[in-house]
Amino acid sequence: MVNLPLHPISWTDFLSRALFVLALFFVLTFAQRLLPRLGIAQRYRAPVQQLIDYIILGYEPLVILFLGSNFVLIDPLFHGLLLLLPLLAGFSHIRNYVSGRLVRMDQAIKVGERLKLQNTQGIITEKGRLGLHLRSNKGKHFINYSQLFAEGYLLLSGEEIGGFYQINIQPREPEAKVDYARRLADLLTSTPYLDWNHTPEFRSLTEGTYSYQVRISVREEGHLRDLITLIEEEWGCACKISKNKN
Repeated sequence: MVNLPLHPISWTDFLSRALFVLALFFVLTFAQRLLPRLGIAQRYRAPVQQLIDYIILGYEPLVILFLGSNFVLIDPLFHGLLLLLPLLAGFSHIRNYVSGRLVRMDQAIKVGERLKLQNTQGIITEKGRLGLHLRSNKGKHFINYSQLFAEGYLLLSGEEIGGFYQINIQPREPEAKVDYARRLADLLTSTPYLDWNHTPEFRSLTEGTYSYQVRISVREEGHLRDLITLIEEEWGCACKISKNKN
């Protein structure tokens, strides 16, 4: 008979493996956050961003399974029982997490889209690990992913309203040596109208024309008109709401 070792792996093995997989995870998440800030054309940036998003969506649960299994292998009986208790206690959260992996892979469900459930309707402001954050005229709502699958949902078509907009901005008298994307970004930081949970996203419409499409989130729907007035009257720029979505 072959005698199996009581401790298949040591704490040193576990910690070294954990450091490696977590370091790789942080590298991926750092790249995910850094990429939108780089001056890369949208047609090149979008597929790379989507690829990184998909890798992280698959890599994160694999890391959890890998670390969990290695933790059990240190002392199968004792650590197995230790891990079983939180798994049983947090079964609903685990189910939401697994459902969330599927929902977050659906590119149609994204921040800024309008979503309707049986008794709730609003703008998606965040895709969390356990559920979606919606904003409506009645306030903020949290919808867990299991609820989405149980009740069903509908993505509402039409222009982005209730918070998210795309606007086109172009200086009326541009100066050749001015970086207008940076200047507009600096000016926007001083306005009281934006929801700074979502950083404005700039995209140059036509090279050499100083015309930019900016995706923004306003704190209240009525603030959009105030922002446009500020841009046109005080910043000296032409501004209009764009009907084109990313």
